Amino acid sequence: MHDEITEVARHRQVRGGTRLAGVVSDLARPVVVVGSTTPVGQLEVMFRNPELGCVVVVEDGGTRTGIIMRSGLTAALTGRLGYGRAVLERRPTSEVTDWSPMVVHPHDAVSSVATRAMERSDARRYDDVLVAAEQWASASTADLMRSLVAALADRSSRDPQTRLPTRSATWHSLARRCDLVQGTRTRVVLVLLDVRGMSALNARHGFVAGDAVLVDLAGRLVGGLPRGCEAGRVDGDRFAVLATLPPMDDIQAAASADHLRRHVLANLAQPSAATGAAVWPELRSSVVWSVAGAADAEELVREAESRLGGSGSPGGSRVGRTAPSAPGPSEGAGDRLPLRRVG
Repeated sequence: MHDEITEVARHRQVRGGTRLAGVVSDLARPVVVVGSTTPVGQLEVMFRNPELGCVVVVEDGGTRTGIIMRSGLTAALTGRLGYGRAVLERRPTSEVTDWSPMVVHPHDAVSSVATRAMERSDARRYDDVLVAAEQWASASTADLMRSLVAALADRSSRDPQTRLPTRSATWHSLARRCDLVQGTRTRVVLVLLDVRGMSALNARHGFVAGDAVLVDLAGRLVGGLPRGCEAGRVDGDRFAVLATLPPMDDIQAAASADHLRRHVLANLAQPSAATGAAVWPELRSSVVWSVAGAADAEELVREAESRLGGSGSPGGSRVGRTAPSAPGPSEGAGDRLPLRRVG
């Protein structure tokens, strides 16, 4: 049950595309090239291949390059009176060619190409875009728009600096985990990490060094997480780790939650070779976990923030409105605050 809840929670969080939009060559596909004197009837045979969306037409004895879309050829062969096929079957392809297609460079940005494509007239707006490389290629407008939307979704849910999920995406995922544990014996754990003295670090070493520290921390945080956990950047100098605990009693849950906190801190304790000890910061942490089968995301966040900002202690709390009486304190090395029930 614990593994199922963890997997579902991770797949139901807000997600964008797998990468940023990139350049148009990432989406380009090879395209069939024919001469302008090729009979239209032969063209119709080519389009029997369902994967063929367009054909590039190179003018025989000329310099023009055009395009024929499947939809355009179908419309031409139908004709206004239904006699298009009979009239055009033996005519040259040039008669049904669009000689003013949109042609782009392979390294043009998808964002600019998609914008230009959508600015075309209604009749040509959804035609493929030709990519002028050593060999002609084409990119569908649908693929361009999907890539652009995926990039926008990614940028709205991923921190551009650390590539971790943003605060809204992280809290959304936390809420999903809380929903999924309702009525089960599993629990949700939230660990907050705060980089101490970030402003002083920026003032002393510069923003470039400060940004490098945050990126390094994020990479090592993600790389050292146990299976089923996920991390996010929830503030300029604050990170969060989410986890779901399998069924266990209150004492074991307290120990497991704090073990996760200590494991995360241990992975971030030593400075990296690239960053150096002179700028490597200290981290404050707090951990909270829900009662079995009853978790509230807002309550978890509020309690974790309170503990992190109030005393600076790494202690943890069991959080849940329907919790039974909490057991006695179970403190490890460095814990100064006992477990307590909130609500």
